[in-house]
Amino acid sequence: MLKFIKIMVKPRLLVTRFAPHAQQVAEKLNEQGIFSIAQPLLKIEEVEHPVSIFHKPYDIVIAISCNAVEYSDKQCKNTWPNARYFAVGKATQLLLTTKIDQSVFIPETDFSSEGLLALPMLQQLTNQTVLILRGVGGREFLRDQLILRGASVDYYESYQRVAIKLSRSTTAHKWQQQAINGAIISSIELLEQLIKITAYEDQRWLKSLTLFASSERILEYATNLGFQKTVLLASISNQELINYFTDEGSYDRD
Repeated sequence: MLKFIKIMVKPRLLVTRFAPHAQQVAEKLNEQGIFSIAQPLLKIEEVEHPVSIFHKPYDIVIAISCNAVEYSDKQCKNTWPNARYFAVGKATQLLLTTKIDQSVFIPETDFSSEGLLALPMLQQLTNQTVLILRGVGGREFLRDQLILRGASVDYYESYQRVAIKLSRSTTAHKWQQQAINGAIISSIELLEQLIKITAYEDQRWLKSLTLFASSERILEYATNLGFQKTVLLASISNQELINYFTDEGSYDRD
């Protein structure tokens, strides 16, 4: 059973989200007296498709991220399919709602592929066609489970993640000089990149940080890599991150 204990050490945070979200969150947290450094580790590049698949009929469209919504909207030129729409998280739901002007369904609490698959509307999908909006690569778990439930599934991969070049010899040293004691992580890919750019001699320090994420899967992955202090957030949206650190404080799990 998980136990949450309020810690007395004031958070000094590394915000690893994509730009401009990292800068926005760090700026707001600093304004509230929570020291934060914006350090995007990956950048987004558009992937253009010569032929859009949005002209095909779909019963269900699932958006994995805000980037998937933004770049898909740019490429489909307001020709969104007449379908039922789903999103993995609250921020993606909000953005997609503004694009399609209709309801978007999300998991009740577990904002992940697993949470999405638990929704009653996605249990029986015989002869249903599903379009998943996402970036290049990633897990096949959602697609595989939808197929097992009877659906035919297509991807629309409108962007890709590209590593930002950072110095392995100096980057972690700068963070240590700033007394960073926590990091906000929004994906396993970002966590892997954080480890990759940290020199071997700084790995022990890195794994002493408290990791904050809104996914149990990310935190379990981190624990398996040697991180011992992890915190499950309700959401990774900008405002809820700010609310968490300014209103509730930070928590350590043991």
